[in-house]
Amino acid sequence: MTLQSPSKMVCSALPVGWLSGMDLTANISMIDASADMRRSWNGEARNFADPLFNLYRVELSSGAGEYLTPALADLTPGTQFDLVIDGFFDCQIASGGTMKTLPRTPHPDFVIVKNLAWDDVPFAAEGRLITLAEPADGPVRIRYRPILTVVVWEPVKWSVKANSREVSWSLVAEELGGSA
Repeated sequence: MTLQSPSKMVCSALPVGWLSGMDLTANISMIDASADMRRSWNGEARNFADPLFNLYRVELSSGAGEYLTPALADLTPGTQFDLVIDGFFDCQIASGGTMKTLPRTPHPDFVIVKNLAWDDVPFAAEGRLITLAEPADGPVRIRYRPILTVVVWEPVKWSVKANSREVSWSLVAEELGGSA
């Protein structure tokens, strides 16, 4: 049995480690307010939602082999914290391009830039701006793990199995927003 969490999640408010985060799942979606799909006067499908609401909802939950919950007792609805999930967001730079402003600030240790052959592409990162060393000779893929400032949206849930001592837990948070 492995005792340390295999998760690469970065979150001081929700530390996973010994016997916790063993099979962590993060479900990511846009919040409901990010979509207000309607037809325009000529029948074209358009999103009338304000772009300020292009925010993410993150549902974290435990999996099999979990024997300790993270420190959940202080994470009540309204609690804010920074979270770097154990999963990548993807963007691209088109052929001939040299720069891309990412929608979220990347964690500096988790930025990967590759061409379609999956070769490394030299780049520089400053904040959300990714700059290639030279124009892309084909599409370039940027994979990064963003730093999300989130707020606990729903009460945290956890349960304990008396016989096996396994625990399960879940936490729902949404991006804080409010900064344009």
